[in-house]
Amino acid sequence: MRWLTGILWLCVGLWSPTGETAMASTQTVWVVAIREDISRNTTFLVRRALREAEAARASAIVLDVETNGGAVDATEEIIKLLEHSPVKTYTLVDPKAFSAGAFIASATDRIYMTPGSAIGAATPVVLMPGAGVQALPKSYEEKITSAMRALIRSTAQAKGHNPDVFEAMVDADLGLNIGGQQICPKGKLLTLTNEEAAREYGQPPRPLLSAGTVKDLSALLGNLGLEGAQMVEVKPYGFEVLGRWISVISPLLILVGFVAIWVELKTPGLGLGSVVAVAAFGLFFLGYFAAGMAGWEEVALFVAGAVLLALEIFVIPGFGAAGIAGLLLIAAALLLAMVERWPGTSWPSWPQWQVALTRLGLGLGGALAVGTLLLRWLPKTSLFQRLELSATLSAATGYTATAAQAQLSPGVSGIAQTVLRPAGKGQFGDQLVDVVSEGDFIGKGERIKIVAVAGNRVVVSRWT
Repeated sequence: MRWLTGILWLCVGLWSPTGETAMASTQTVWVVAIREDISRNTTFLVRRALREAEAARASAIVLDVETNGGAVDATEEIIKLLEHSPVKTYTLVDPKAFSAGAFIASATDRIYMTPGSAIGAATPVVLMPGAGVQALPKSYEEKITSAMRALIRSTAQAKGHNPDVFEAMVDADLGLNIGGQQICPKGKLLTLTNEEAAREYGQPPRPLLSAGTVKDLSALLGNLGLEGAQMVEVKPYGFEVLGRWISVISPLLILVGFVAIWVELKTPGLGLGSVVAVAAFGLFFLGYFAAGMAGWEEVALFVAGAVLLALEIFVIPGFGAAGIAGLLLIAAALLLAMVERWPGTSWPSWPQWQVALTRLGLGLGGALAVGTLLLRWLPKTSLFQRLELSATLSAATGYTATAAQAQLSPGVSGIAQTVLRPAGKGQFGDQLVDVVSEGDFIGKGERIKIVAVAGNRVVVSRWT
């Protein structure tokens, strides 16, 4: 996906009427407007901005922030993404960055503020639909506060900010003193105006938090020496909300997709399994595309696996190397699509793999359980039997006798005239009869024997 984005940007520069100017000035700035409560939707937006900016070799990424806070899990994920960004990141507080907004600002390289803006008050709270901000139970608040203090301290240190400032925003018991001057007394959470955040303390003097007060975004770019840069505003796509929910139900989509493949293996002429599998996996990749995690590479890997599996089902008798390789490629594509990739890193770490492996394991485990149940129950249903036989009839030619016409009984042997997966045709003497195996795959030309006859339903097994 990163290389595709880079190619698209190169084409825009070459074919644009102002192509010479675009090629002459390589300075581009990605701007992400965060003007809502922090949620998974914000995570998708920031992730996409980081990937696109990295691919286009952008000069900077600016988070234009106005938020009261938001979800802790989404905030932690955004912080990890920003920590690994190979592109310089900046926060413009306009006009407020409270709670989760302050956490996210700590993960950028520099923080700027507009006149009259404020940052701080980062104590953990819970946002209840319809009820607004609610206080956490005391014991749970202490646990979350401790965890967030550790996260915010390490993040601020890595980005060159004063970690004591952010800790005082999280824990009211700390207060803040610098160089003998009391900035915030104990018992109160630290909240700073733009002037307070830019005030210098200590020896040598340095700003408390803000790198400066700027009028607006254009003024910020001028301050950074990027006044002539092209601004690319990253706006949320409507289907990113859909992508959020699809990523949540991804184990269910994997389950449905693999069960559908199993059904197709058992009833190759039916086609219903293929339709359901394509729909399930198509929806899966749509969701992870929207989440900014899957790219064309994963789709290509999945298609390669699907082609091998289709060859195994429809062309190559039995189920061997091609089918196994196809399933492995499909599983690998699904796994890679679900792995969170931090910008600037070549390979995910183990914690990143764990989430994807858990989701893949849930999907495959569920598919195995459902497949086992279907193997016992589905072949016994009258609807499935009719579909099996109708699929076989449409694929074969010639006259087919019924069990009564052929006067068959258990123990009679014959030859499989088609592949039995499990439905197909068997030759008994000069009679061609619709048969169903006991569930095993039986290749064309193998010797079979009748184990049960119920009306016109003939059940066979491999001759032993």
